[in-house]
Amino acid sequence: MLTYVDVHAHLTHEAFAADRDEVIRRAADARLEAVIVNGLEPSSNREALRLAEQHPHVHAACGIYPVDAIASRIDRSSWTNDFEPPAPFDVDAEIDWIDAHADRMVAVGECGLDQYWITDQAEEQERVLRRLCEVALKHDKPVILHSRKAELRTFEILQELGVTKADFHCFGGKLKLAKRIAEAGYYLSIPPVVERAESFQHMARTLPLERLLTETDCPYMGPDRDARNEPANVTRGIAAMAEARGISVEEMATAVRDNCRRLLGV
Repeated sequence: MLTYVDVHAHLTHEAFAADRDEVIRRAADARLEAVIVNGLEPSSNREALRLAEQHPHVHAACGIYPVDAIASRIDRSSWTNDFEPPAPFDVDAEIDWIDAHADRMVAVGECGLDQYWITDQAEEQERVLRRLCEVALKHDKPVILHSRKAELRTFEILQELGVTKADFHCFGGKLKLAKRIAEAGYYLSIPPVVERAESFQHMARTLPLERLLTETDCPYMGPDRDARNEPANVTRGIAAMAEARGISVEEMATAVRDNCRRLLGV
């Protein structure tokens, strides 16, 4: 039977507060064998573990989102983004907590670098990413990476540290770099917005099949504009990826499922 995976979901997001269990049930009904819930900071990390304990097809990946990583350094008086700046917390204590609970996770992340929302503080973001990669290496876990507008630097840090298992989620960099990432043995996960996004269609068509994964990044990056995304939409992402590549849905879904097992063990 055809099965699917979502390697990057934010089911801890407030957008799911009213119907989270129903969304998780719909994922199972859509034959998703694995939904990876990615934490961003202390609260969502603990909620990700709780959800994983409650639902057999849900698994946790805990990390520190790069904007949260520098929350204590943000000048709130000059903040211009259309969302509230994240609340500060003890970043190093949270990394220690992730280290202590790594056996309950399938991966470390979301973590990485961001030069889209925050264009300074790159040094501190890199310090946090390095520490989280060291935790992942210590426990033989893959890292799930955010690399927006810092794709090359993220790749360089992985290479420098000797990280061999990683997924670049929702990759927005150049195709030439995506090919280098795949050649290095890393994976790239594509969200259901691939239905209407030529850049992701090109990735699905061009990159090695054995390096592709599926994600939702829900509630974002859905196939329907301005609608909440959810894990069940992975099926639409697979269909669009298969069409772009010129192969059957069965071949695409099977390859992605095998890739997930190889990287995450689920």
